[in-house]
Amino acid sequence: MSVGFECGAVYRPRFAMAGRPVPSPDEDEFTVAVGAWEALALPPGAPRPTHLHLAGEIPPSLDWAFLAYLGGPADVHHHRGDSAELDEAIAAVSATGEGVTSLVLAVEPAGTGGAVAVALRFGPNSERRSPRWTPRPGSVGGAERVAAALVEFGAVAATGTAAPREEPPWPLERAHQFSTVPPSQVAEGAYVPRARYLENLPSRWRLEADRCGRCGRVTFPRRGRCRYCGPAGQLSPEILPRDGAIVVAATVIGKGGQPTEFDPQVDALGSYGVVLAEFAPGVRLTLQVTDSAPGGVRIGDRVGTRLRRLYPMEGEWRYGRKAVPISP
Repeated sequence: MSVGFECGAVYRPRFAMAGRPVPSPDEDEFTVAVGAWEALALPPGAPRPTHLHLAGEIPPSLDWAFLAYLGGPADVHHHRGDSAELDEAIAAVSATGEGVTSLVLAVEPAGTGGAVAVALRFGPNSERRSPRWTPRPGSVGGAERVAAALVEFGAVAATGTAAPREEPPWPLERAHQFSTVPPSQVAEGAYVPRARYLENLPSRWRLEADRCGRCGRVTFPRRGRCRYCGPAGQLSPEILPRDGAIVVAATVIGKGGQPTEFDPQVDALGSYGVVLAEFAPGVRLTLQVTDSAPGGVRIGDRVGTRLRRLYPMEGEWRYGRKAVPISP
């Protein structure tokens, strides 16, 4: 059985200037690639990719993060990301039938980080054909060209491509100041060991929870036992919805009120919003608000979540879920 194109998705940031997508200060190549990945909206239990092709300015130092998000091992292949290399990667996946499924993630950089990302999923299905596209005059790279062609192809979930682009609520020079903070220069007052951070990634990155078969209630983050009635033998994994949580409390953190890890963010961008959002009955998460001016998200609003940079620690950026406003 041959391997064919199954589905694709495009992620573009909420903001734009002069017609060019502009990433938020807490977005980078990893987070925009995850945005495209999540836009595939794969059903629970979908086969995990055995091969991961990364095209564009995605440093190998982030390979561990992609594999952690996948939740298991995969062969990782890096490509430059220009038109020729990206076409070769896609052709190789489609023609050779690598493994069970393969995932291609391509990032087109702009400004201070990745501004467009494309996710392409290939799997063993002989009846599906691979998408076709041709070079476009003036195309700046592979991801943007493939993004436009996928929308035309009609087999893509194009998140953000049809929505009006908003002007960023922060000066670009301040965003650049924050996004280029050297990780070694940040205080670590609320120190979290890397081992503990990695242990909690399934819940903090993928919103994995446990549902108890005895009392029916949900425990988040996962603890290996029900927080309400105790037993561990009747737990089943459950993924909380990433979007649609209801804000039940909201506040704004001003300068001086932030944990020391957020000092560079506050120095560069000023105050930030924080919300308490309910994802399921009895399951509430405290989340920093991004892609919004301070105070722009209020009680009663529905929010989505995106994986974003949090703060540097132990010489590298830490990532976690943040709340984003959902357009009406």
